[in-house]
Amino acid sequence: MEIKIENYYEYINKENIEKYLVCNICVKPLIEPVITPCAYVFCRRCIEKSLDDHCARCSSYTKSKHLVALTDPDILIELDNIQVKCKLCEQMDIRRSYFQNHIYEICPKAIITCSNNENSCSWIGLREELSTHLTTCSYQSLTLDSQKSILEEKHGKFFPYLNIDLQQRNLQNHDVAIAVKALLINQRCTCLDLFNKKISSESASIIASVLDNDILLEILSFRNNLLCDSGVQFIAHALSTNSHLQLLDLNNNSITDIGVRLIAEMLKTNQTLIKLTLSYNRISYEGMNILVDVLINNNSTLRWLSLAGNSSINDLSTHSITNLLRHNTSLTTLNLEDCNLAWWSKKQLYFYQTMYFKSAIDLLL
Repeated sequence: MEIKIENYYEYINKENIEKYLVCNICVKPLIEPVITPCAYVFCRRCIEKSLDDHCARCSSYTKSKHLVALTDPDILIELDNIQVKCKLCEQMDIRRSYFQNHIYEICPKAIITCSNNENSCSWIGLREELSTHLTTCSYQSLTLDSQKSILEEKHGKFFPYLNIDLQQRNLQNHDVAIAVKALLINQRCTCLDLFNKKISSESASIIASVLDNDILLEILSFRNNLLCDSGVQFIAHALSTNSHLQLLDLNNNSITDIGVRLIAEMLKTNQTLIKLTLSYNRISYEGMNILVDVLINNNSTLRWLSLAGNSSINDLSTHSITNLLRHNTSLTTLNLEDCNLAWWSKKQLYFYQTMYFKSAIDLLL
């Protein structure tokens, strides 16, 4: 995969950059500048991408083999000295020619792999977390002097991929939380599947610490983990102010009515979540009542709710479900499969849905 270093910085004082240093295609300072036979200057990547046997400016006949690298030392030095800002750590006044060294060896917010990656260590995280990881890395089989040398000199391997598949990496609990934190800080992930990673409430707090400010993540799945109510507290608090997440899967995390109350408080202020899965937890009819109340009175954005497999949701929930069918205006799907509703309760709910309220909710019982 080609690493586009320019994706990780932005220019400072762009209005002061001389026009002759700017590419006529991307309208940014030249990178690997080349000259066409008709004397126009472009970034090599820009002109080669747009070239169709003709110059992008004057349409004169031009082919890639006709492009000549710009060698004017004065212009090249000016380009090298342009000041940029790192998008990850926000360090200012970095010379553009030095930025590659910054991202590969210095930037504390760059995502990297463990220095022992060649020995099969699957850890990934922020560079600023590497030294802490190395002190406990199970693949670290060196002497104390060698370990000290690695802590001082190794920078980890820069990991440029936009979406990192955590299911393909042997990460558990704390390490996966650090990896997720790195991804979110770098704003480089739209979907996170954390299925069966043994994530505890402690790790949930690490993830939640950056969720509230995330502006990219749309799908977050915690299926089959160990969040419990204490972990839900951190996630729900963060999502109260998150304005981008659309799907949250908390399936099989031993969540009780206490956790549901926290989620309900989050739904009062969160206006972007459209799909919520709370299947196979320990939610009772009381938790069902709490969710119905918030969906009728405080939330108009949730479209899909699954409470399947919560065996303590029983016939005592029938009244609140009926109210939801009657009053909610936004929910389109409610999944209550494998709950403890008797057959006559199901018949009553279907009757009210189709004959009395004519509700548009897709009710799965």
